[in-house]
Amino acid sequence: MMNRFIDLLKKNKEVSAWNLQQVKTKSCELFYVLDKLEMNRATDTVGYSCTIYVDKDEKRGSASFKLFDYMTDAEIEEKIAENVFSAGFAMNAFYENPSPEDAELSESASNLKDRPFTEIIEEVVDACFKANSYKEGYLAATEFFLYETEKRIVTSKGIDLKSKSYKGQIEIIPSWEKDGEEVEVYDMITYESLNPDEITTKVDEELLLAKARFEAKPLENKEGLRVIIQDDEVGQILWSYARELGYASKYMKTNKFEVGQNIQGDNVTGDLLNLTLVPYYKNASGSQAFDGDGVVLKEQEIVKDGVATALHGTYRFGYYLGEKKPTGNIPVLVAKEGTKSFKELGEKPYLRCVKFSGMQVDQSSGYFGGEVRLGFYFDGEKEVPVTGIAVSGNLKQSATNLLFSKETYTGNTYHGPKFLAVDDMTIA
Repeated sequence: MMNRFIDLLKKNKEVSAWNLQQVKTKSCELFYVLDKLEMNRATDTVGYSCTIYVDKDEKRGSASFKLFDYMTDAEIEEKIAENVFSAGFAMNAFYENPSPEDAELSESASNLKDRPFTEIIEEVVDACFKANSYKEGYLAATEFFLYETEKRIVTSKGIDLKSKSYKGQIEIIPSWEKDGEEVEVYDMITYESLNPDEITTKVDEELLLAKARFEAKPLENKEGLRVIIQDDEVGQILWSYARELGYASKYMKTNKFEVGQNIQGDNVTGDLLNLTLVPYYKNASGSQAFDGDGVVLKEQEIVKDGVATALHGTYRFGYYLGEKKPTGNIPVLVAKEGTKSFKELGEKPYLRCVKFSGMQVDQSSGYFGGEVRLGFYFDGEKEVPVTGIAVSGNLKQSATNLLFSKETYTGNTYHGPKFLAVDDMTIA
């Protein structure tokens, strides 16, 4: 099928270059209501996407579209012609596409590839429901997914790459019910390698968070508290620094940092940032060996001890900046752990933010914050659940005194400190 698409792309003389991608996905899926299996499903799908490039008057336009194996040659030719026409209305400064390189692809170390999915998913289900042991708390609904994804990219410049990746997902709705009242929360547990004990622990934590949400009260003391942010929201904040060092930001002159500049400012009293982009990190399900342009991805340090050391980004914007070897779009950010344990970060009263309605980070203003649906207030002796709070701060002002934990966390596209403590955020 790929060869048929390629032959038809070559046939259209207005197409200056092309990029064709094939994604094969196999899945195993189970759907539970309470602890009863309601449906099981297996899928085996193939999808195709194409980007064509049209050159005119030293400019280049592009258009992307989907292709399907049931399409006739005439339908494919018509689709290509339509997108040639569209590309002519989106012309940019000319840029080359990447050429093949003799480089080793990073490979997944996932243990999901070692056994049949039908066998693995049973172990996942057992690990999940092992935590479902509370009298007033239970899993109202649970959905289990295992994916094997094989990607192939072929381009007119001669690139032909393949890679396989693996991912597991568990969607859970923990519920806590007492005295005729009920509270539900939602979480998505994602993993790239299976550790049953970690799943049991995570599900247990989510059930107890449902209990905490049930018991949560408004926060009365809002003055002078340290704010502790955790997990994915820490990654979101650190990714904002990484994006400032992107080729696109530099080319469009929206970047705030330059290579060689201390991105945290002067007189840093907190932890110094150390950030590296990597194609693969174990259990980071967003890992990938090559990007959508066919660039083979490699590790790239971008910040060392608070100083920007390199830019990064897509091949197009790297080309515009004259980079000899643009990094490509590297998916996973790795941050060095901090100098203090969570216990040390919590030596003073704090508000620990656990569930946001949506953390916001604004690149231009430096604002970060959002509504906290569930937090824990620590008065110096004990934590109590609180809700109905909003926190806000400014990374430009807080950058010098950020404190990170020694404990680490791995998300889809982030590995680094699990906790971040900030002392000058506004709590409302």
